[in-house]
Amino acid sequence: MKYKSSTRITSFVKFAKNNWQTIVVVLPVFIGTILFLSRIPGSAAEAEHTTAQLSASLKNVFDNPINAPYKLVAFFATLLSPSVLAVRSVSILFFFLSILALYYTLRHWHSNRAAGLATAAFAANSIALAVGRLGTELVMIMGWFIFTGMLLWQVHGKSNKIVPNLVLVALAVLLYTPGAPWFFFVFLFFYWDRFRKAFVNVKNRHLIIGVIALIALLAPLVIAFTKNPNTAIEWLLLPQSFDITNLYKSALQVPSAYIYKMSLNPLINVSSLPVFDLASGFLFLIGIYAYSKKLRLDRTRLMIAVSLVGLIVGALGQVMVAVIMLLPFAFSVIAAGIEYLLDEWNGIFPKNPFARSFGLLVITTVVLFGMYYQLTRFLVVWPQAVETRNTYNQSRIIE
Repeated sequence: MKYKSSTRITSFVKFAKNNWQTIVVVLPVFIGTILFLSRIPGSAAEAEHTTAQLSASLKNVFDNPINAPYKLVAFFATLLSPSVLAVRSVSILFFFLSILALYYTLRHWHSNRAAGLATAAFAANSIALAVGRLGTELVMIMGWFIFTGMLLWQVHGKSNKIVPNLVLVALAVLLYTPGAPWFFFVFLFFYWDRFRKAFVNVKNRHLIIGVIALIALLAPLVIAFTKNPNTAIEWLLLPQSFDITNLYKSALQVPSAYIYKMSLNPLINVSSLPVFDLASGFLFLIGIYAYSKKLRLDRTRLMIAVSLVGLIVGALGQVMVAVIMLLPFAFSVIAAGIEYLLDEWNGIFPKNPFARSFGLLVITTVVLFGMYYQLTRFLVVWPQAVETRNTYNQSRIIE
């Protein structure tokens, strides 16, 4: 029996009516979180003003439509409030969508507990938070799980009207992101059968509408490529020139940024601290071991391919972009590590509820300590660092 989109909408309306008290509480908290994060640090950076200028008019957006979806939202946001805070709010919104998409995806790949803990660790990570509240388009690079989540929604929900079109619209939006074609080709290579089967039951007229919407949404990007080939180079994350002798060194900086040290970048980081803390680094290594035992899984091969893409992007000189691009995938590996430890522990004590609860408590405590470190690093240490203050030294008002 085919799933009807109207049933899903009715269920959503019913859920909203039955949980309106929760929504009334959560919505102000969400808005308050946006307002709070958008004021860290208090002043603005030059990169944020540059983003505001590129989004200042529709002409600017379509002259260079790379990251156009972000720029369009930022354009309307700054019309309401000509401040860097408005641009930061757009980034926080995209970051919030990435968090939801990551959790939704991990729920289908791992247990609910592993998905919840890994997603919480991602949301509290200092680098992820700094990128998520930075008033630039950089946050869009973390958005590929939005498309993955939408596709999983289609596969498991089997909608034949609304969701397929949303999948294609999400694809069109994310294809404006630099580096998107590499991820899209890798994704299709491993998931083509599932991608194709997701649309088997879709009625032709709805599929045609979705394809037309996809083509229409991508038209400005194609037109920009014909007018200015440099736009395509930027879209593919290709450097104007690069030194072959530094390829190996630049590629190694990508994994190094996670476990050893990042390149100095006060825009998003304290000194050269790595992305991972001790807890997340330990769980990441366990996750790699867990994935190594399941090499035949499509998602394992996807992780390997995505890692290779990240190394290539880093080798071409886009080290920071590669690190941020791989962030959600890295925390997917952490989810695998959490699930593996819980499964091994529960295998030792299959019928002892106290021992099983103790194992979950230990893993949760480890994750919470890592989150505490990351939040302290982002909320307390990073805004007070001299390098950060020197970088964020501009007015928040957009002139």
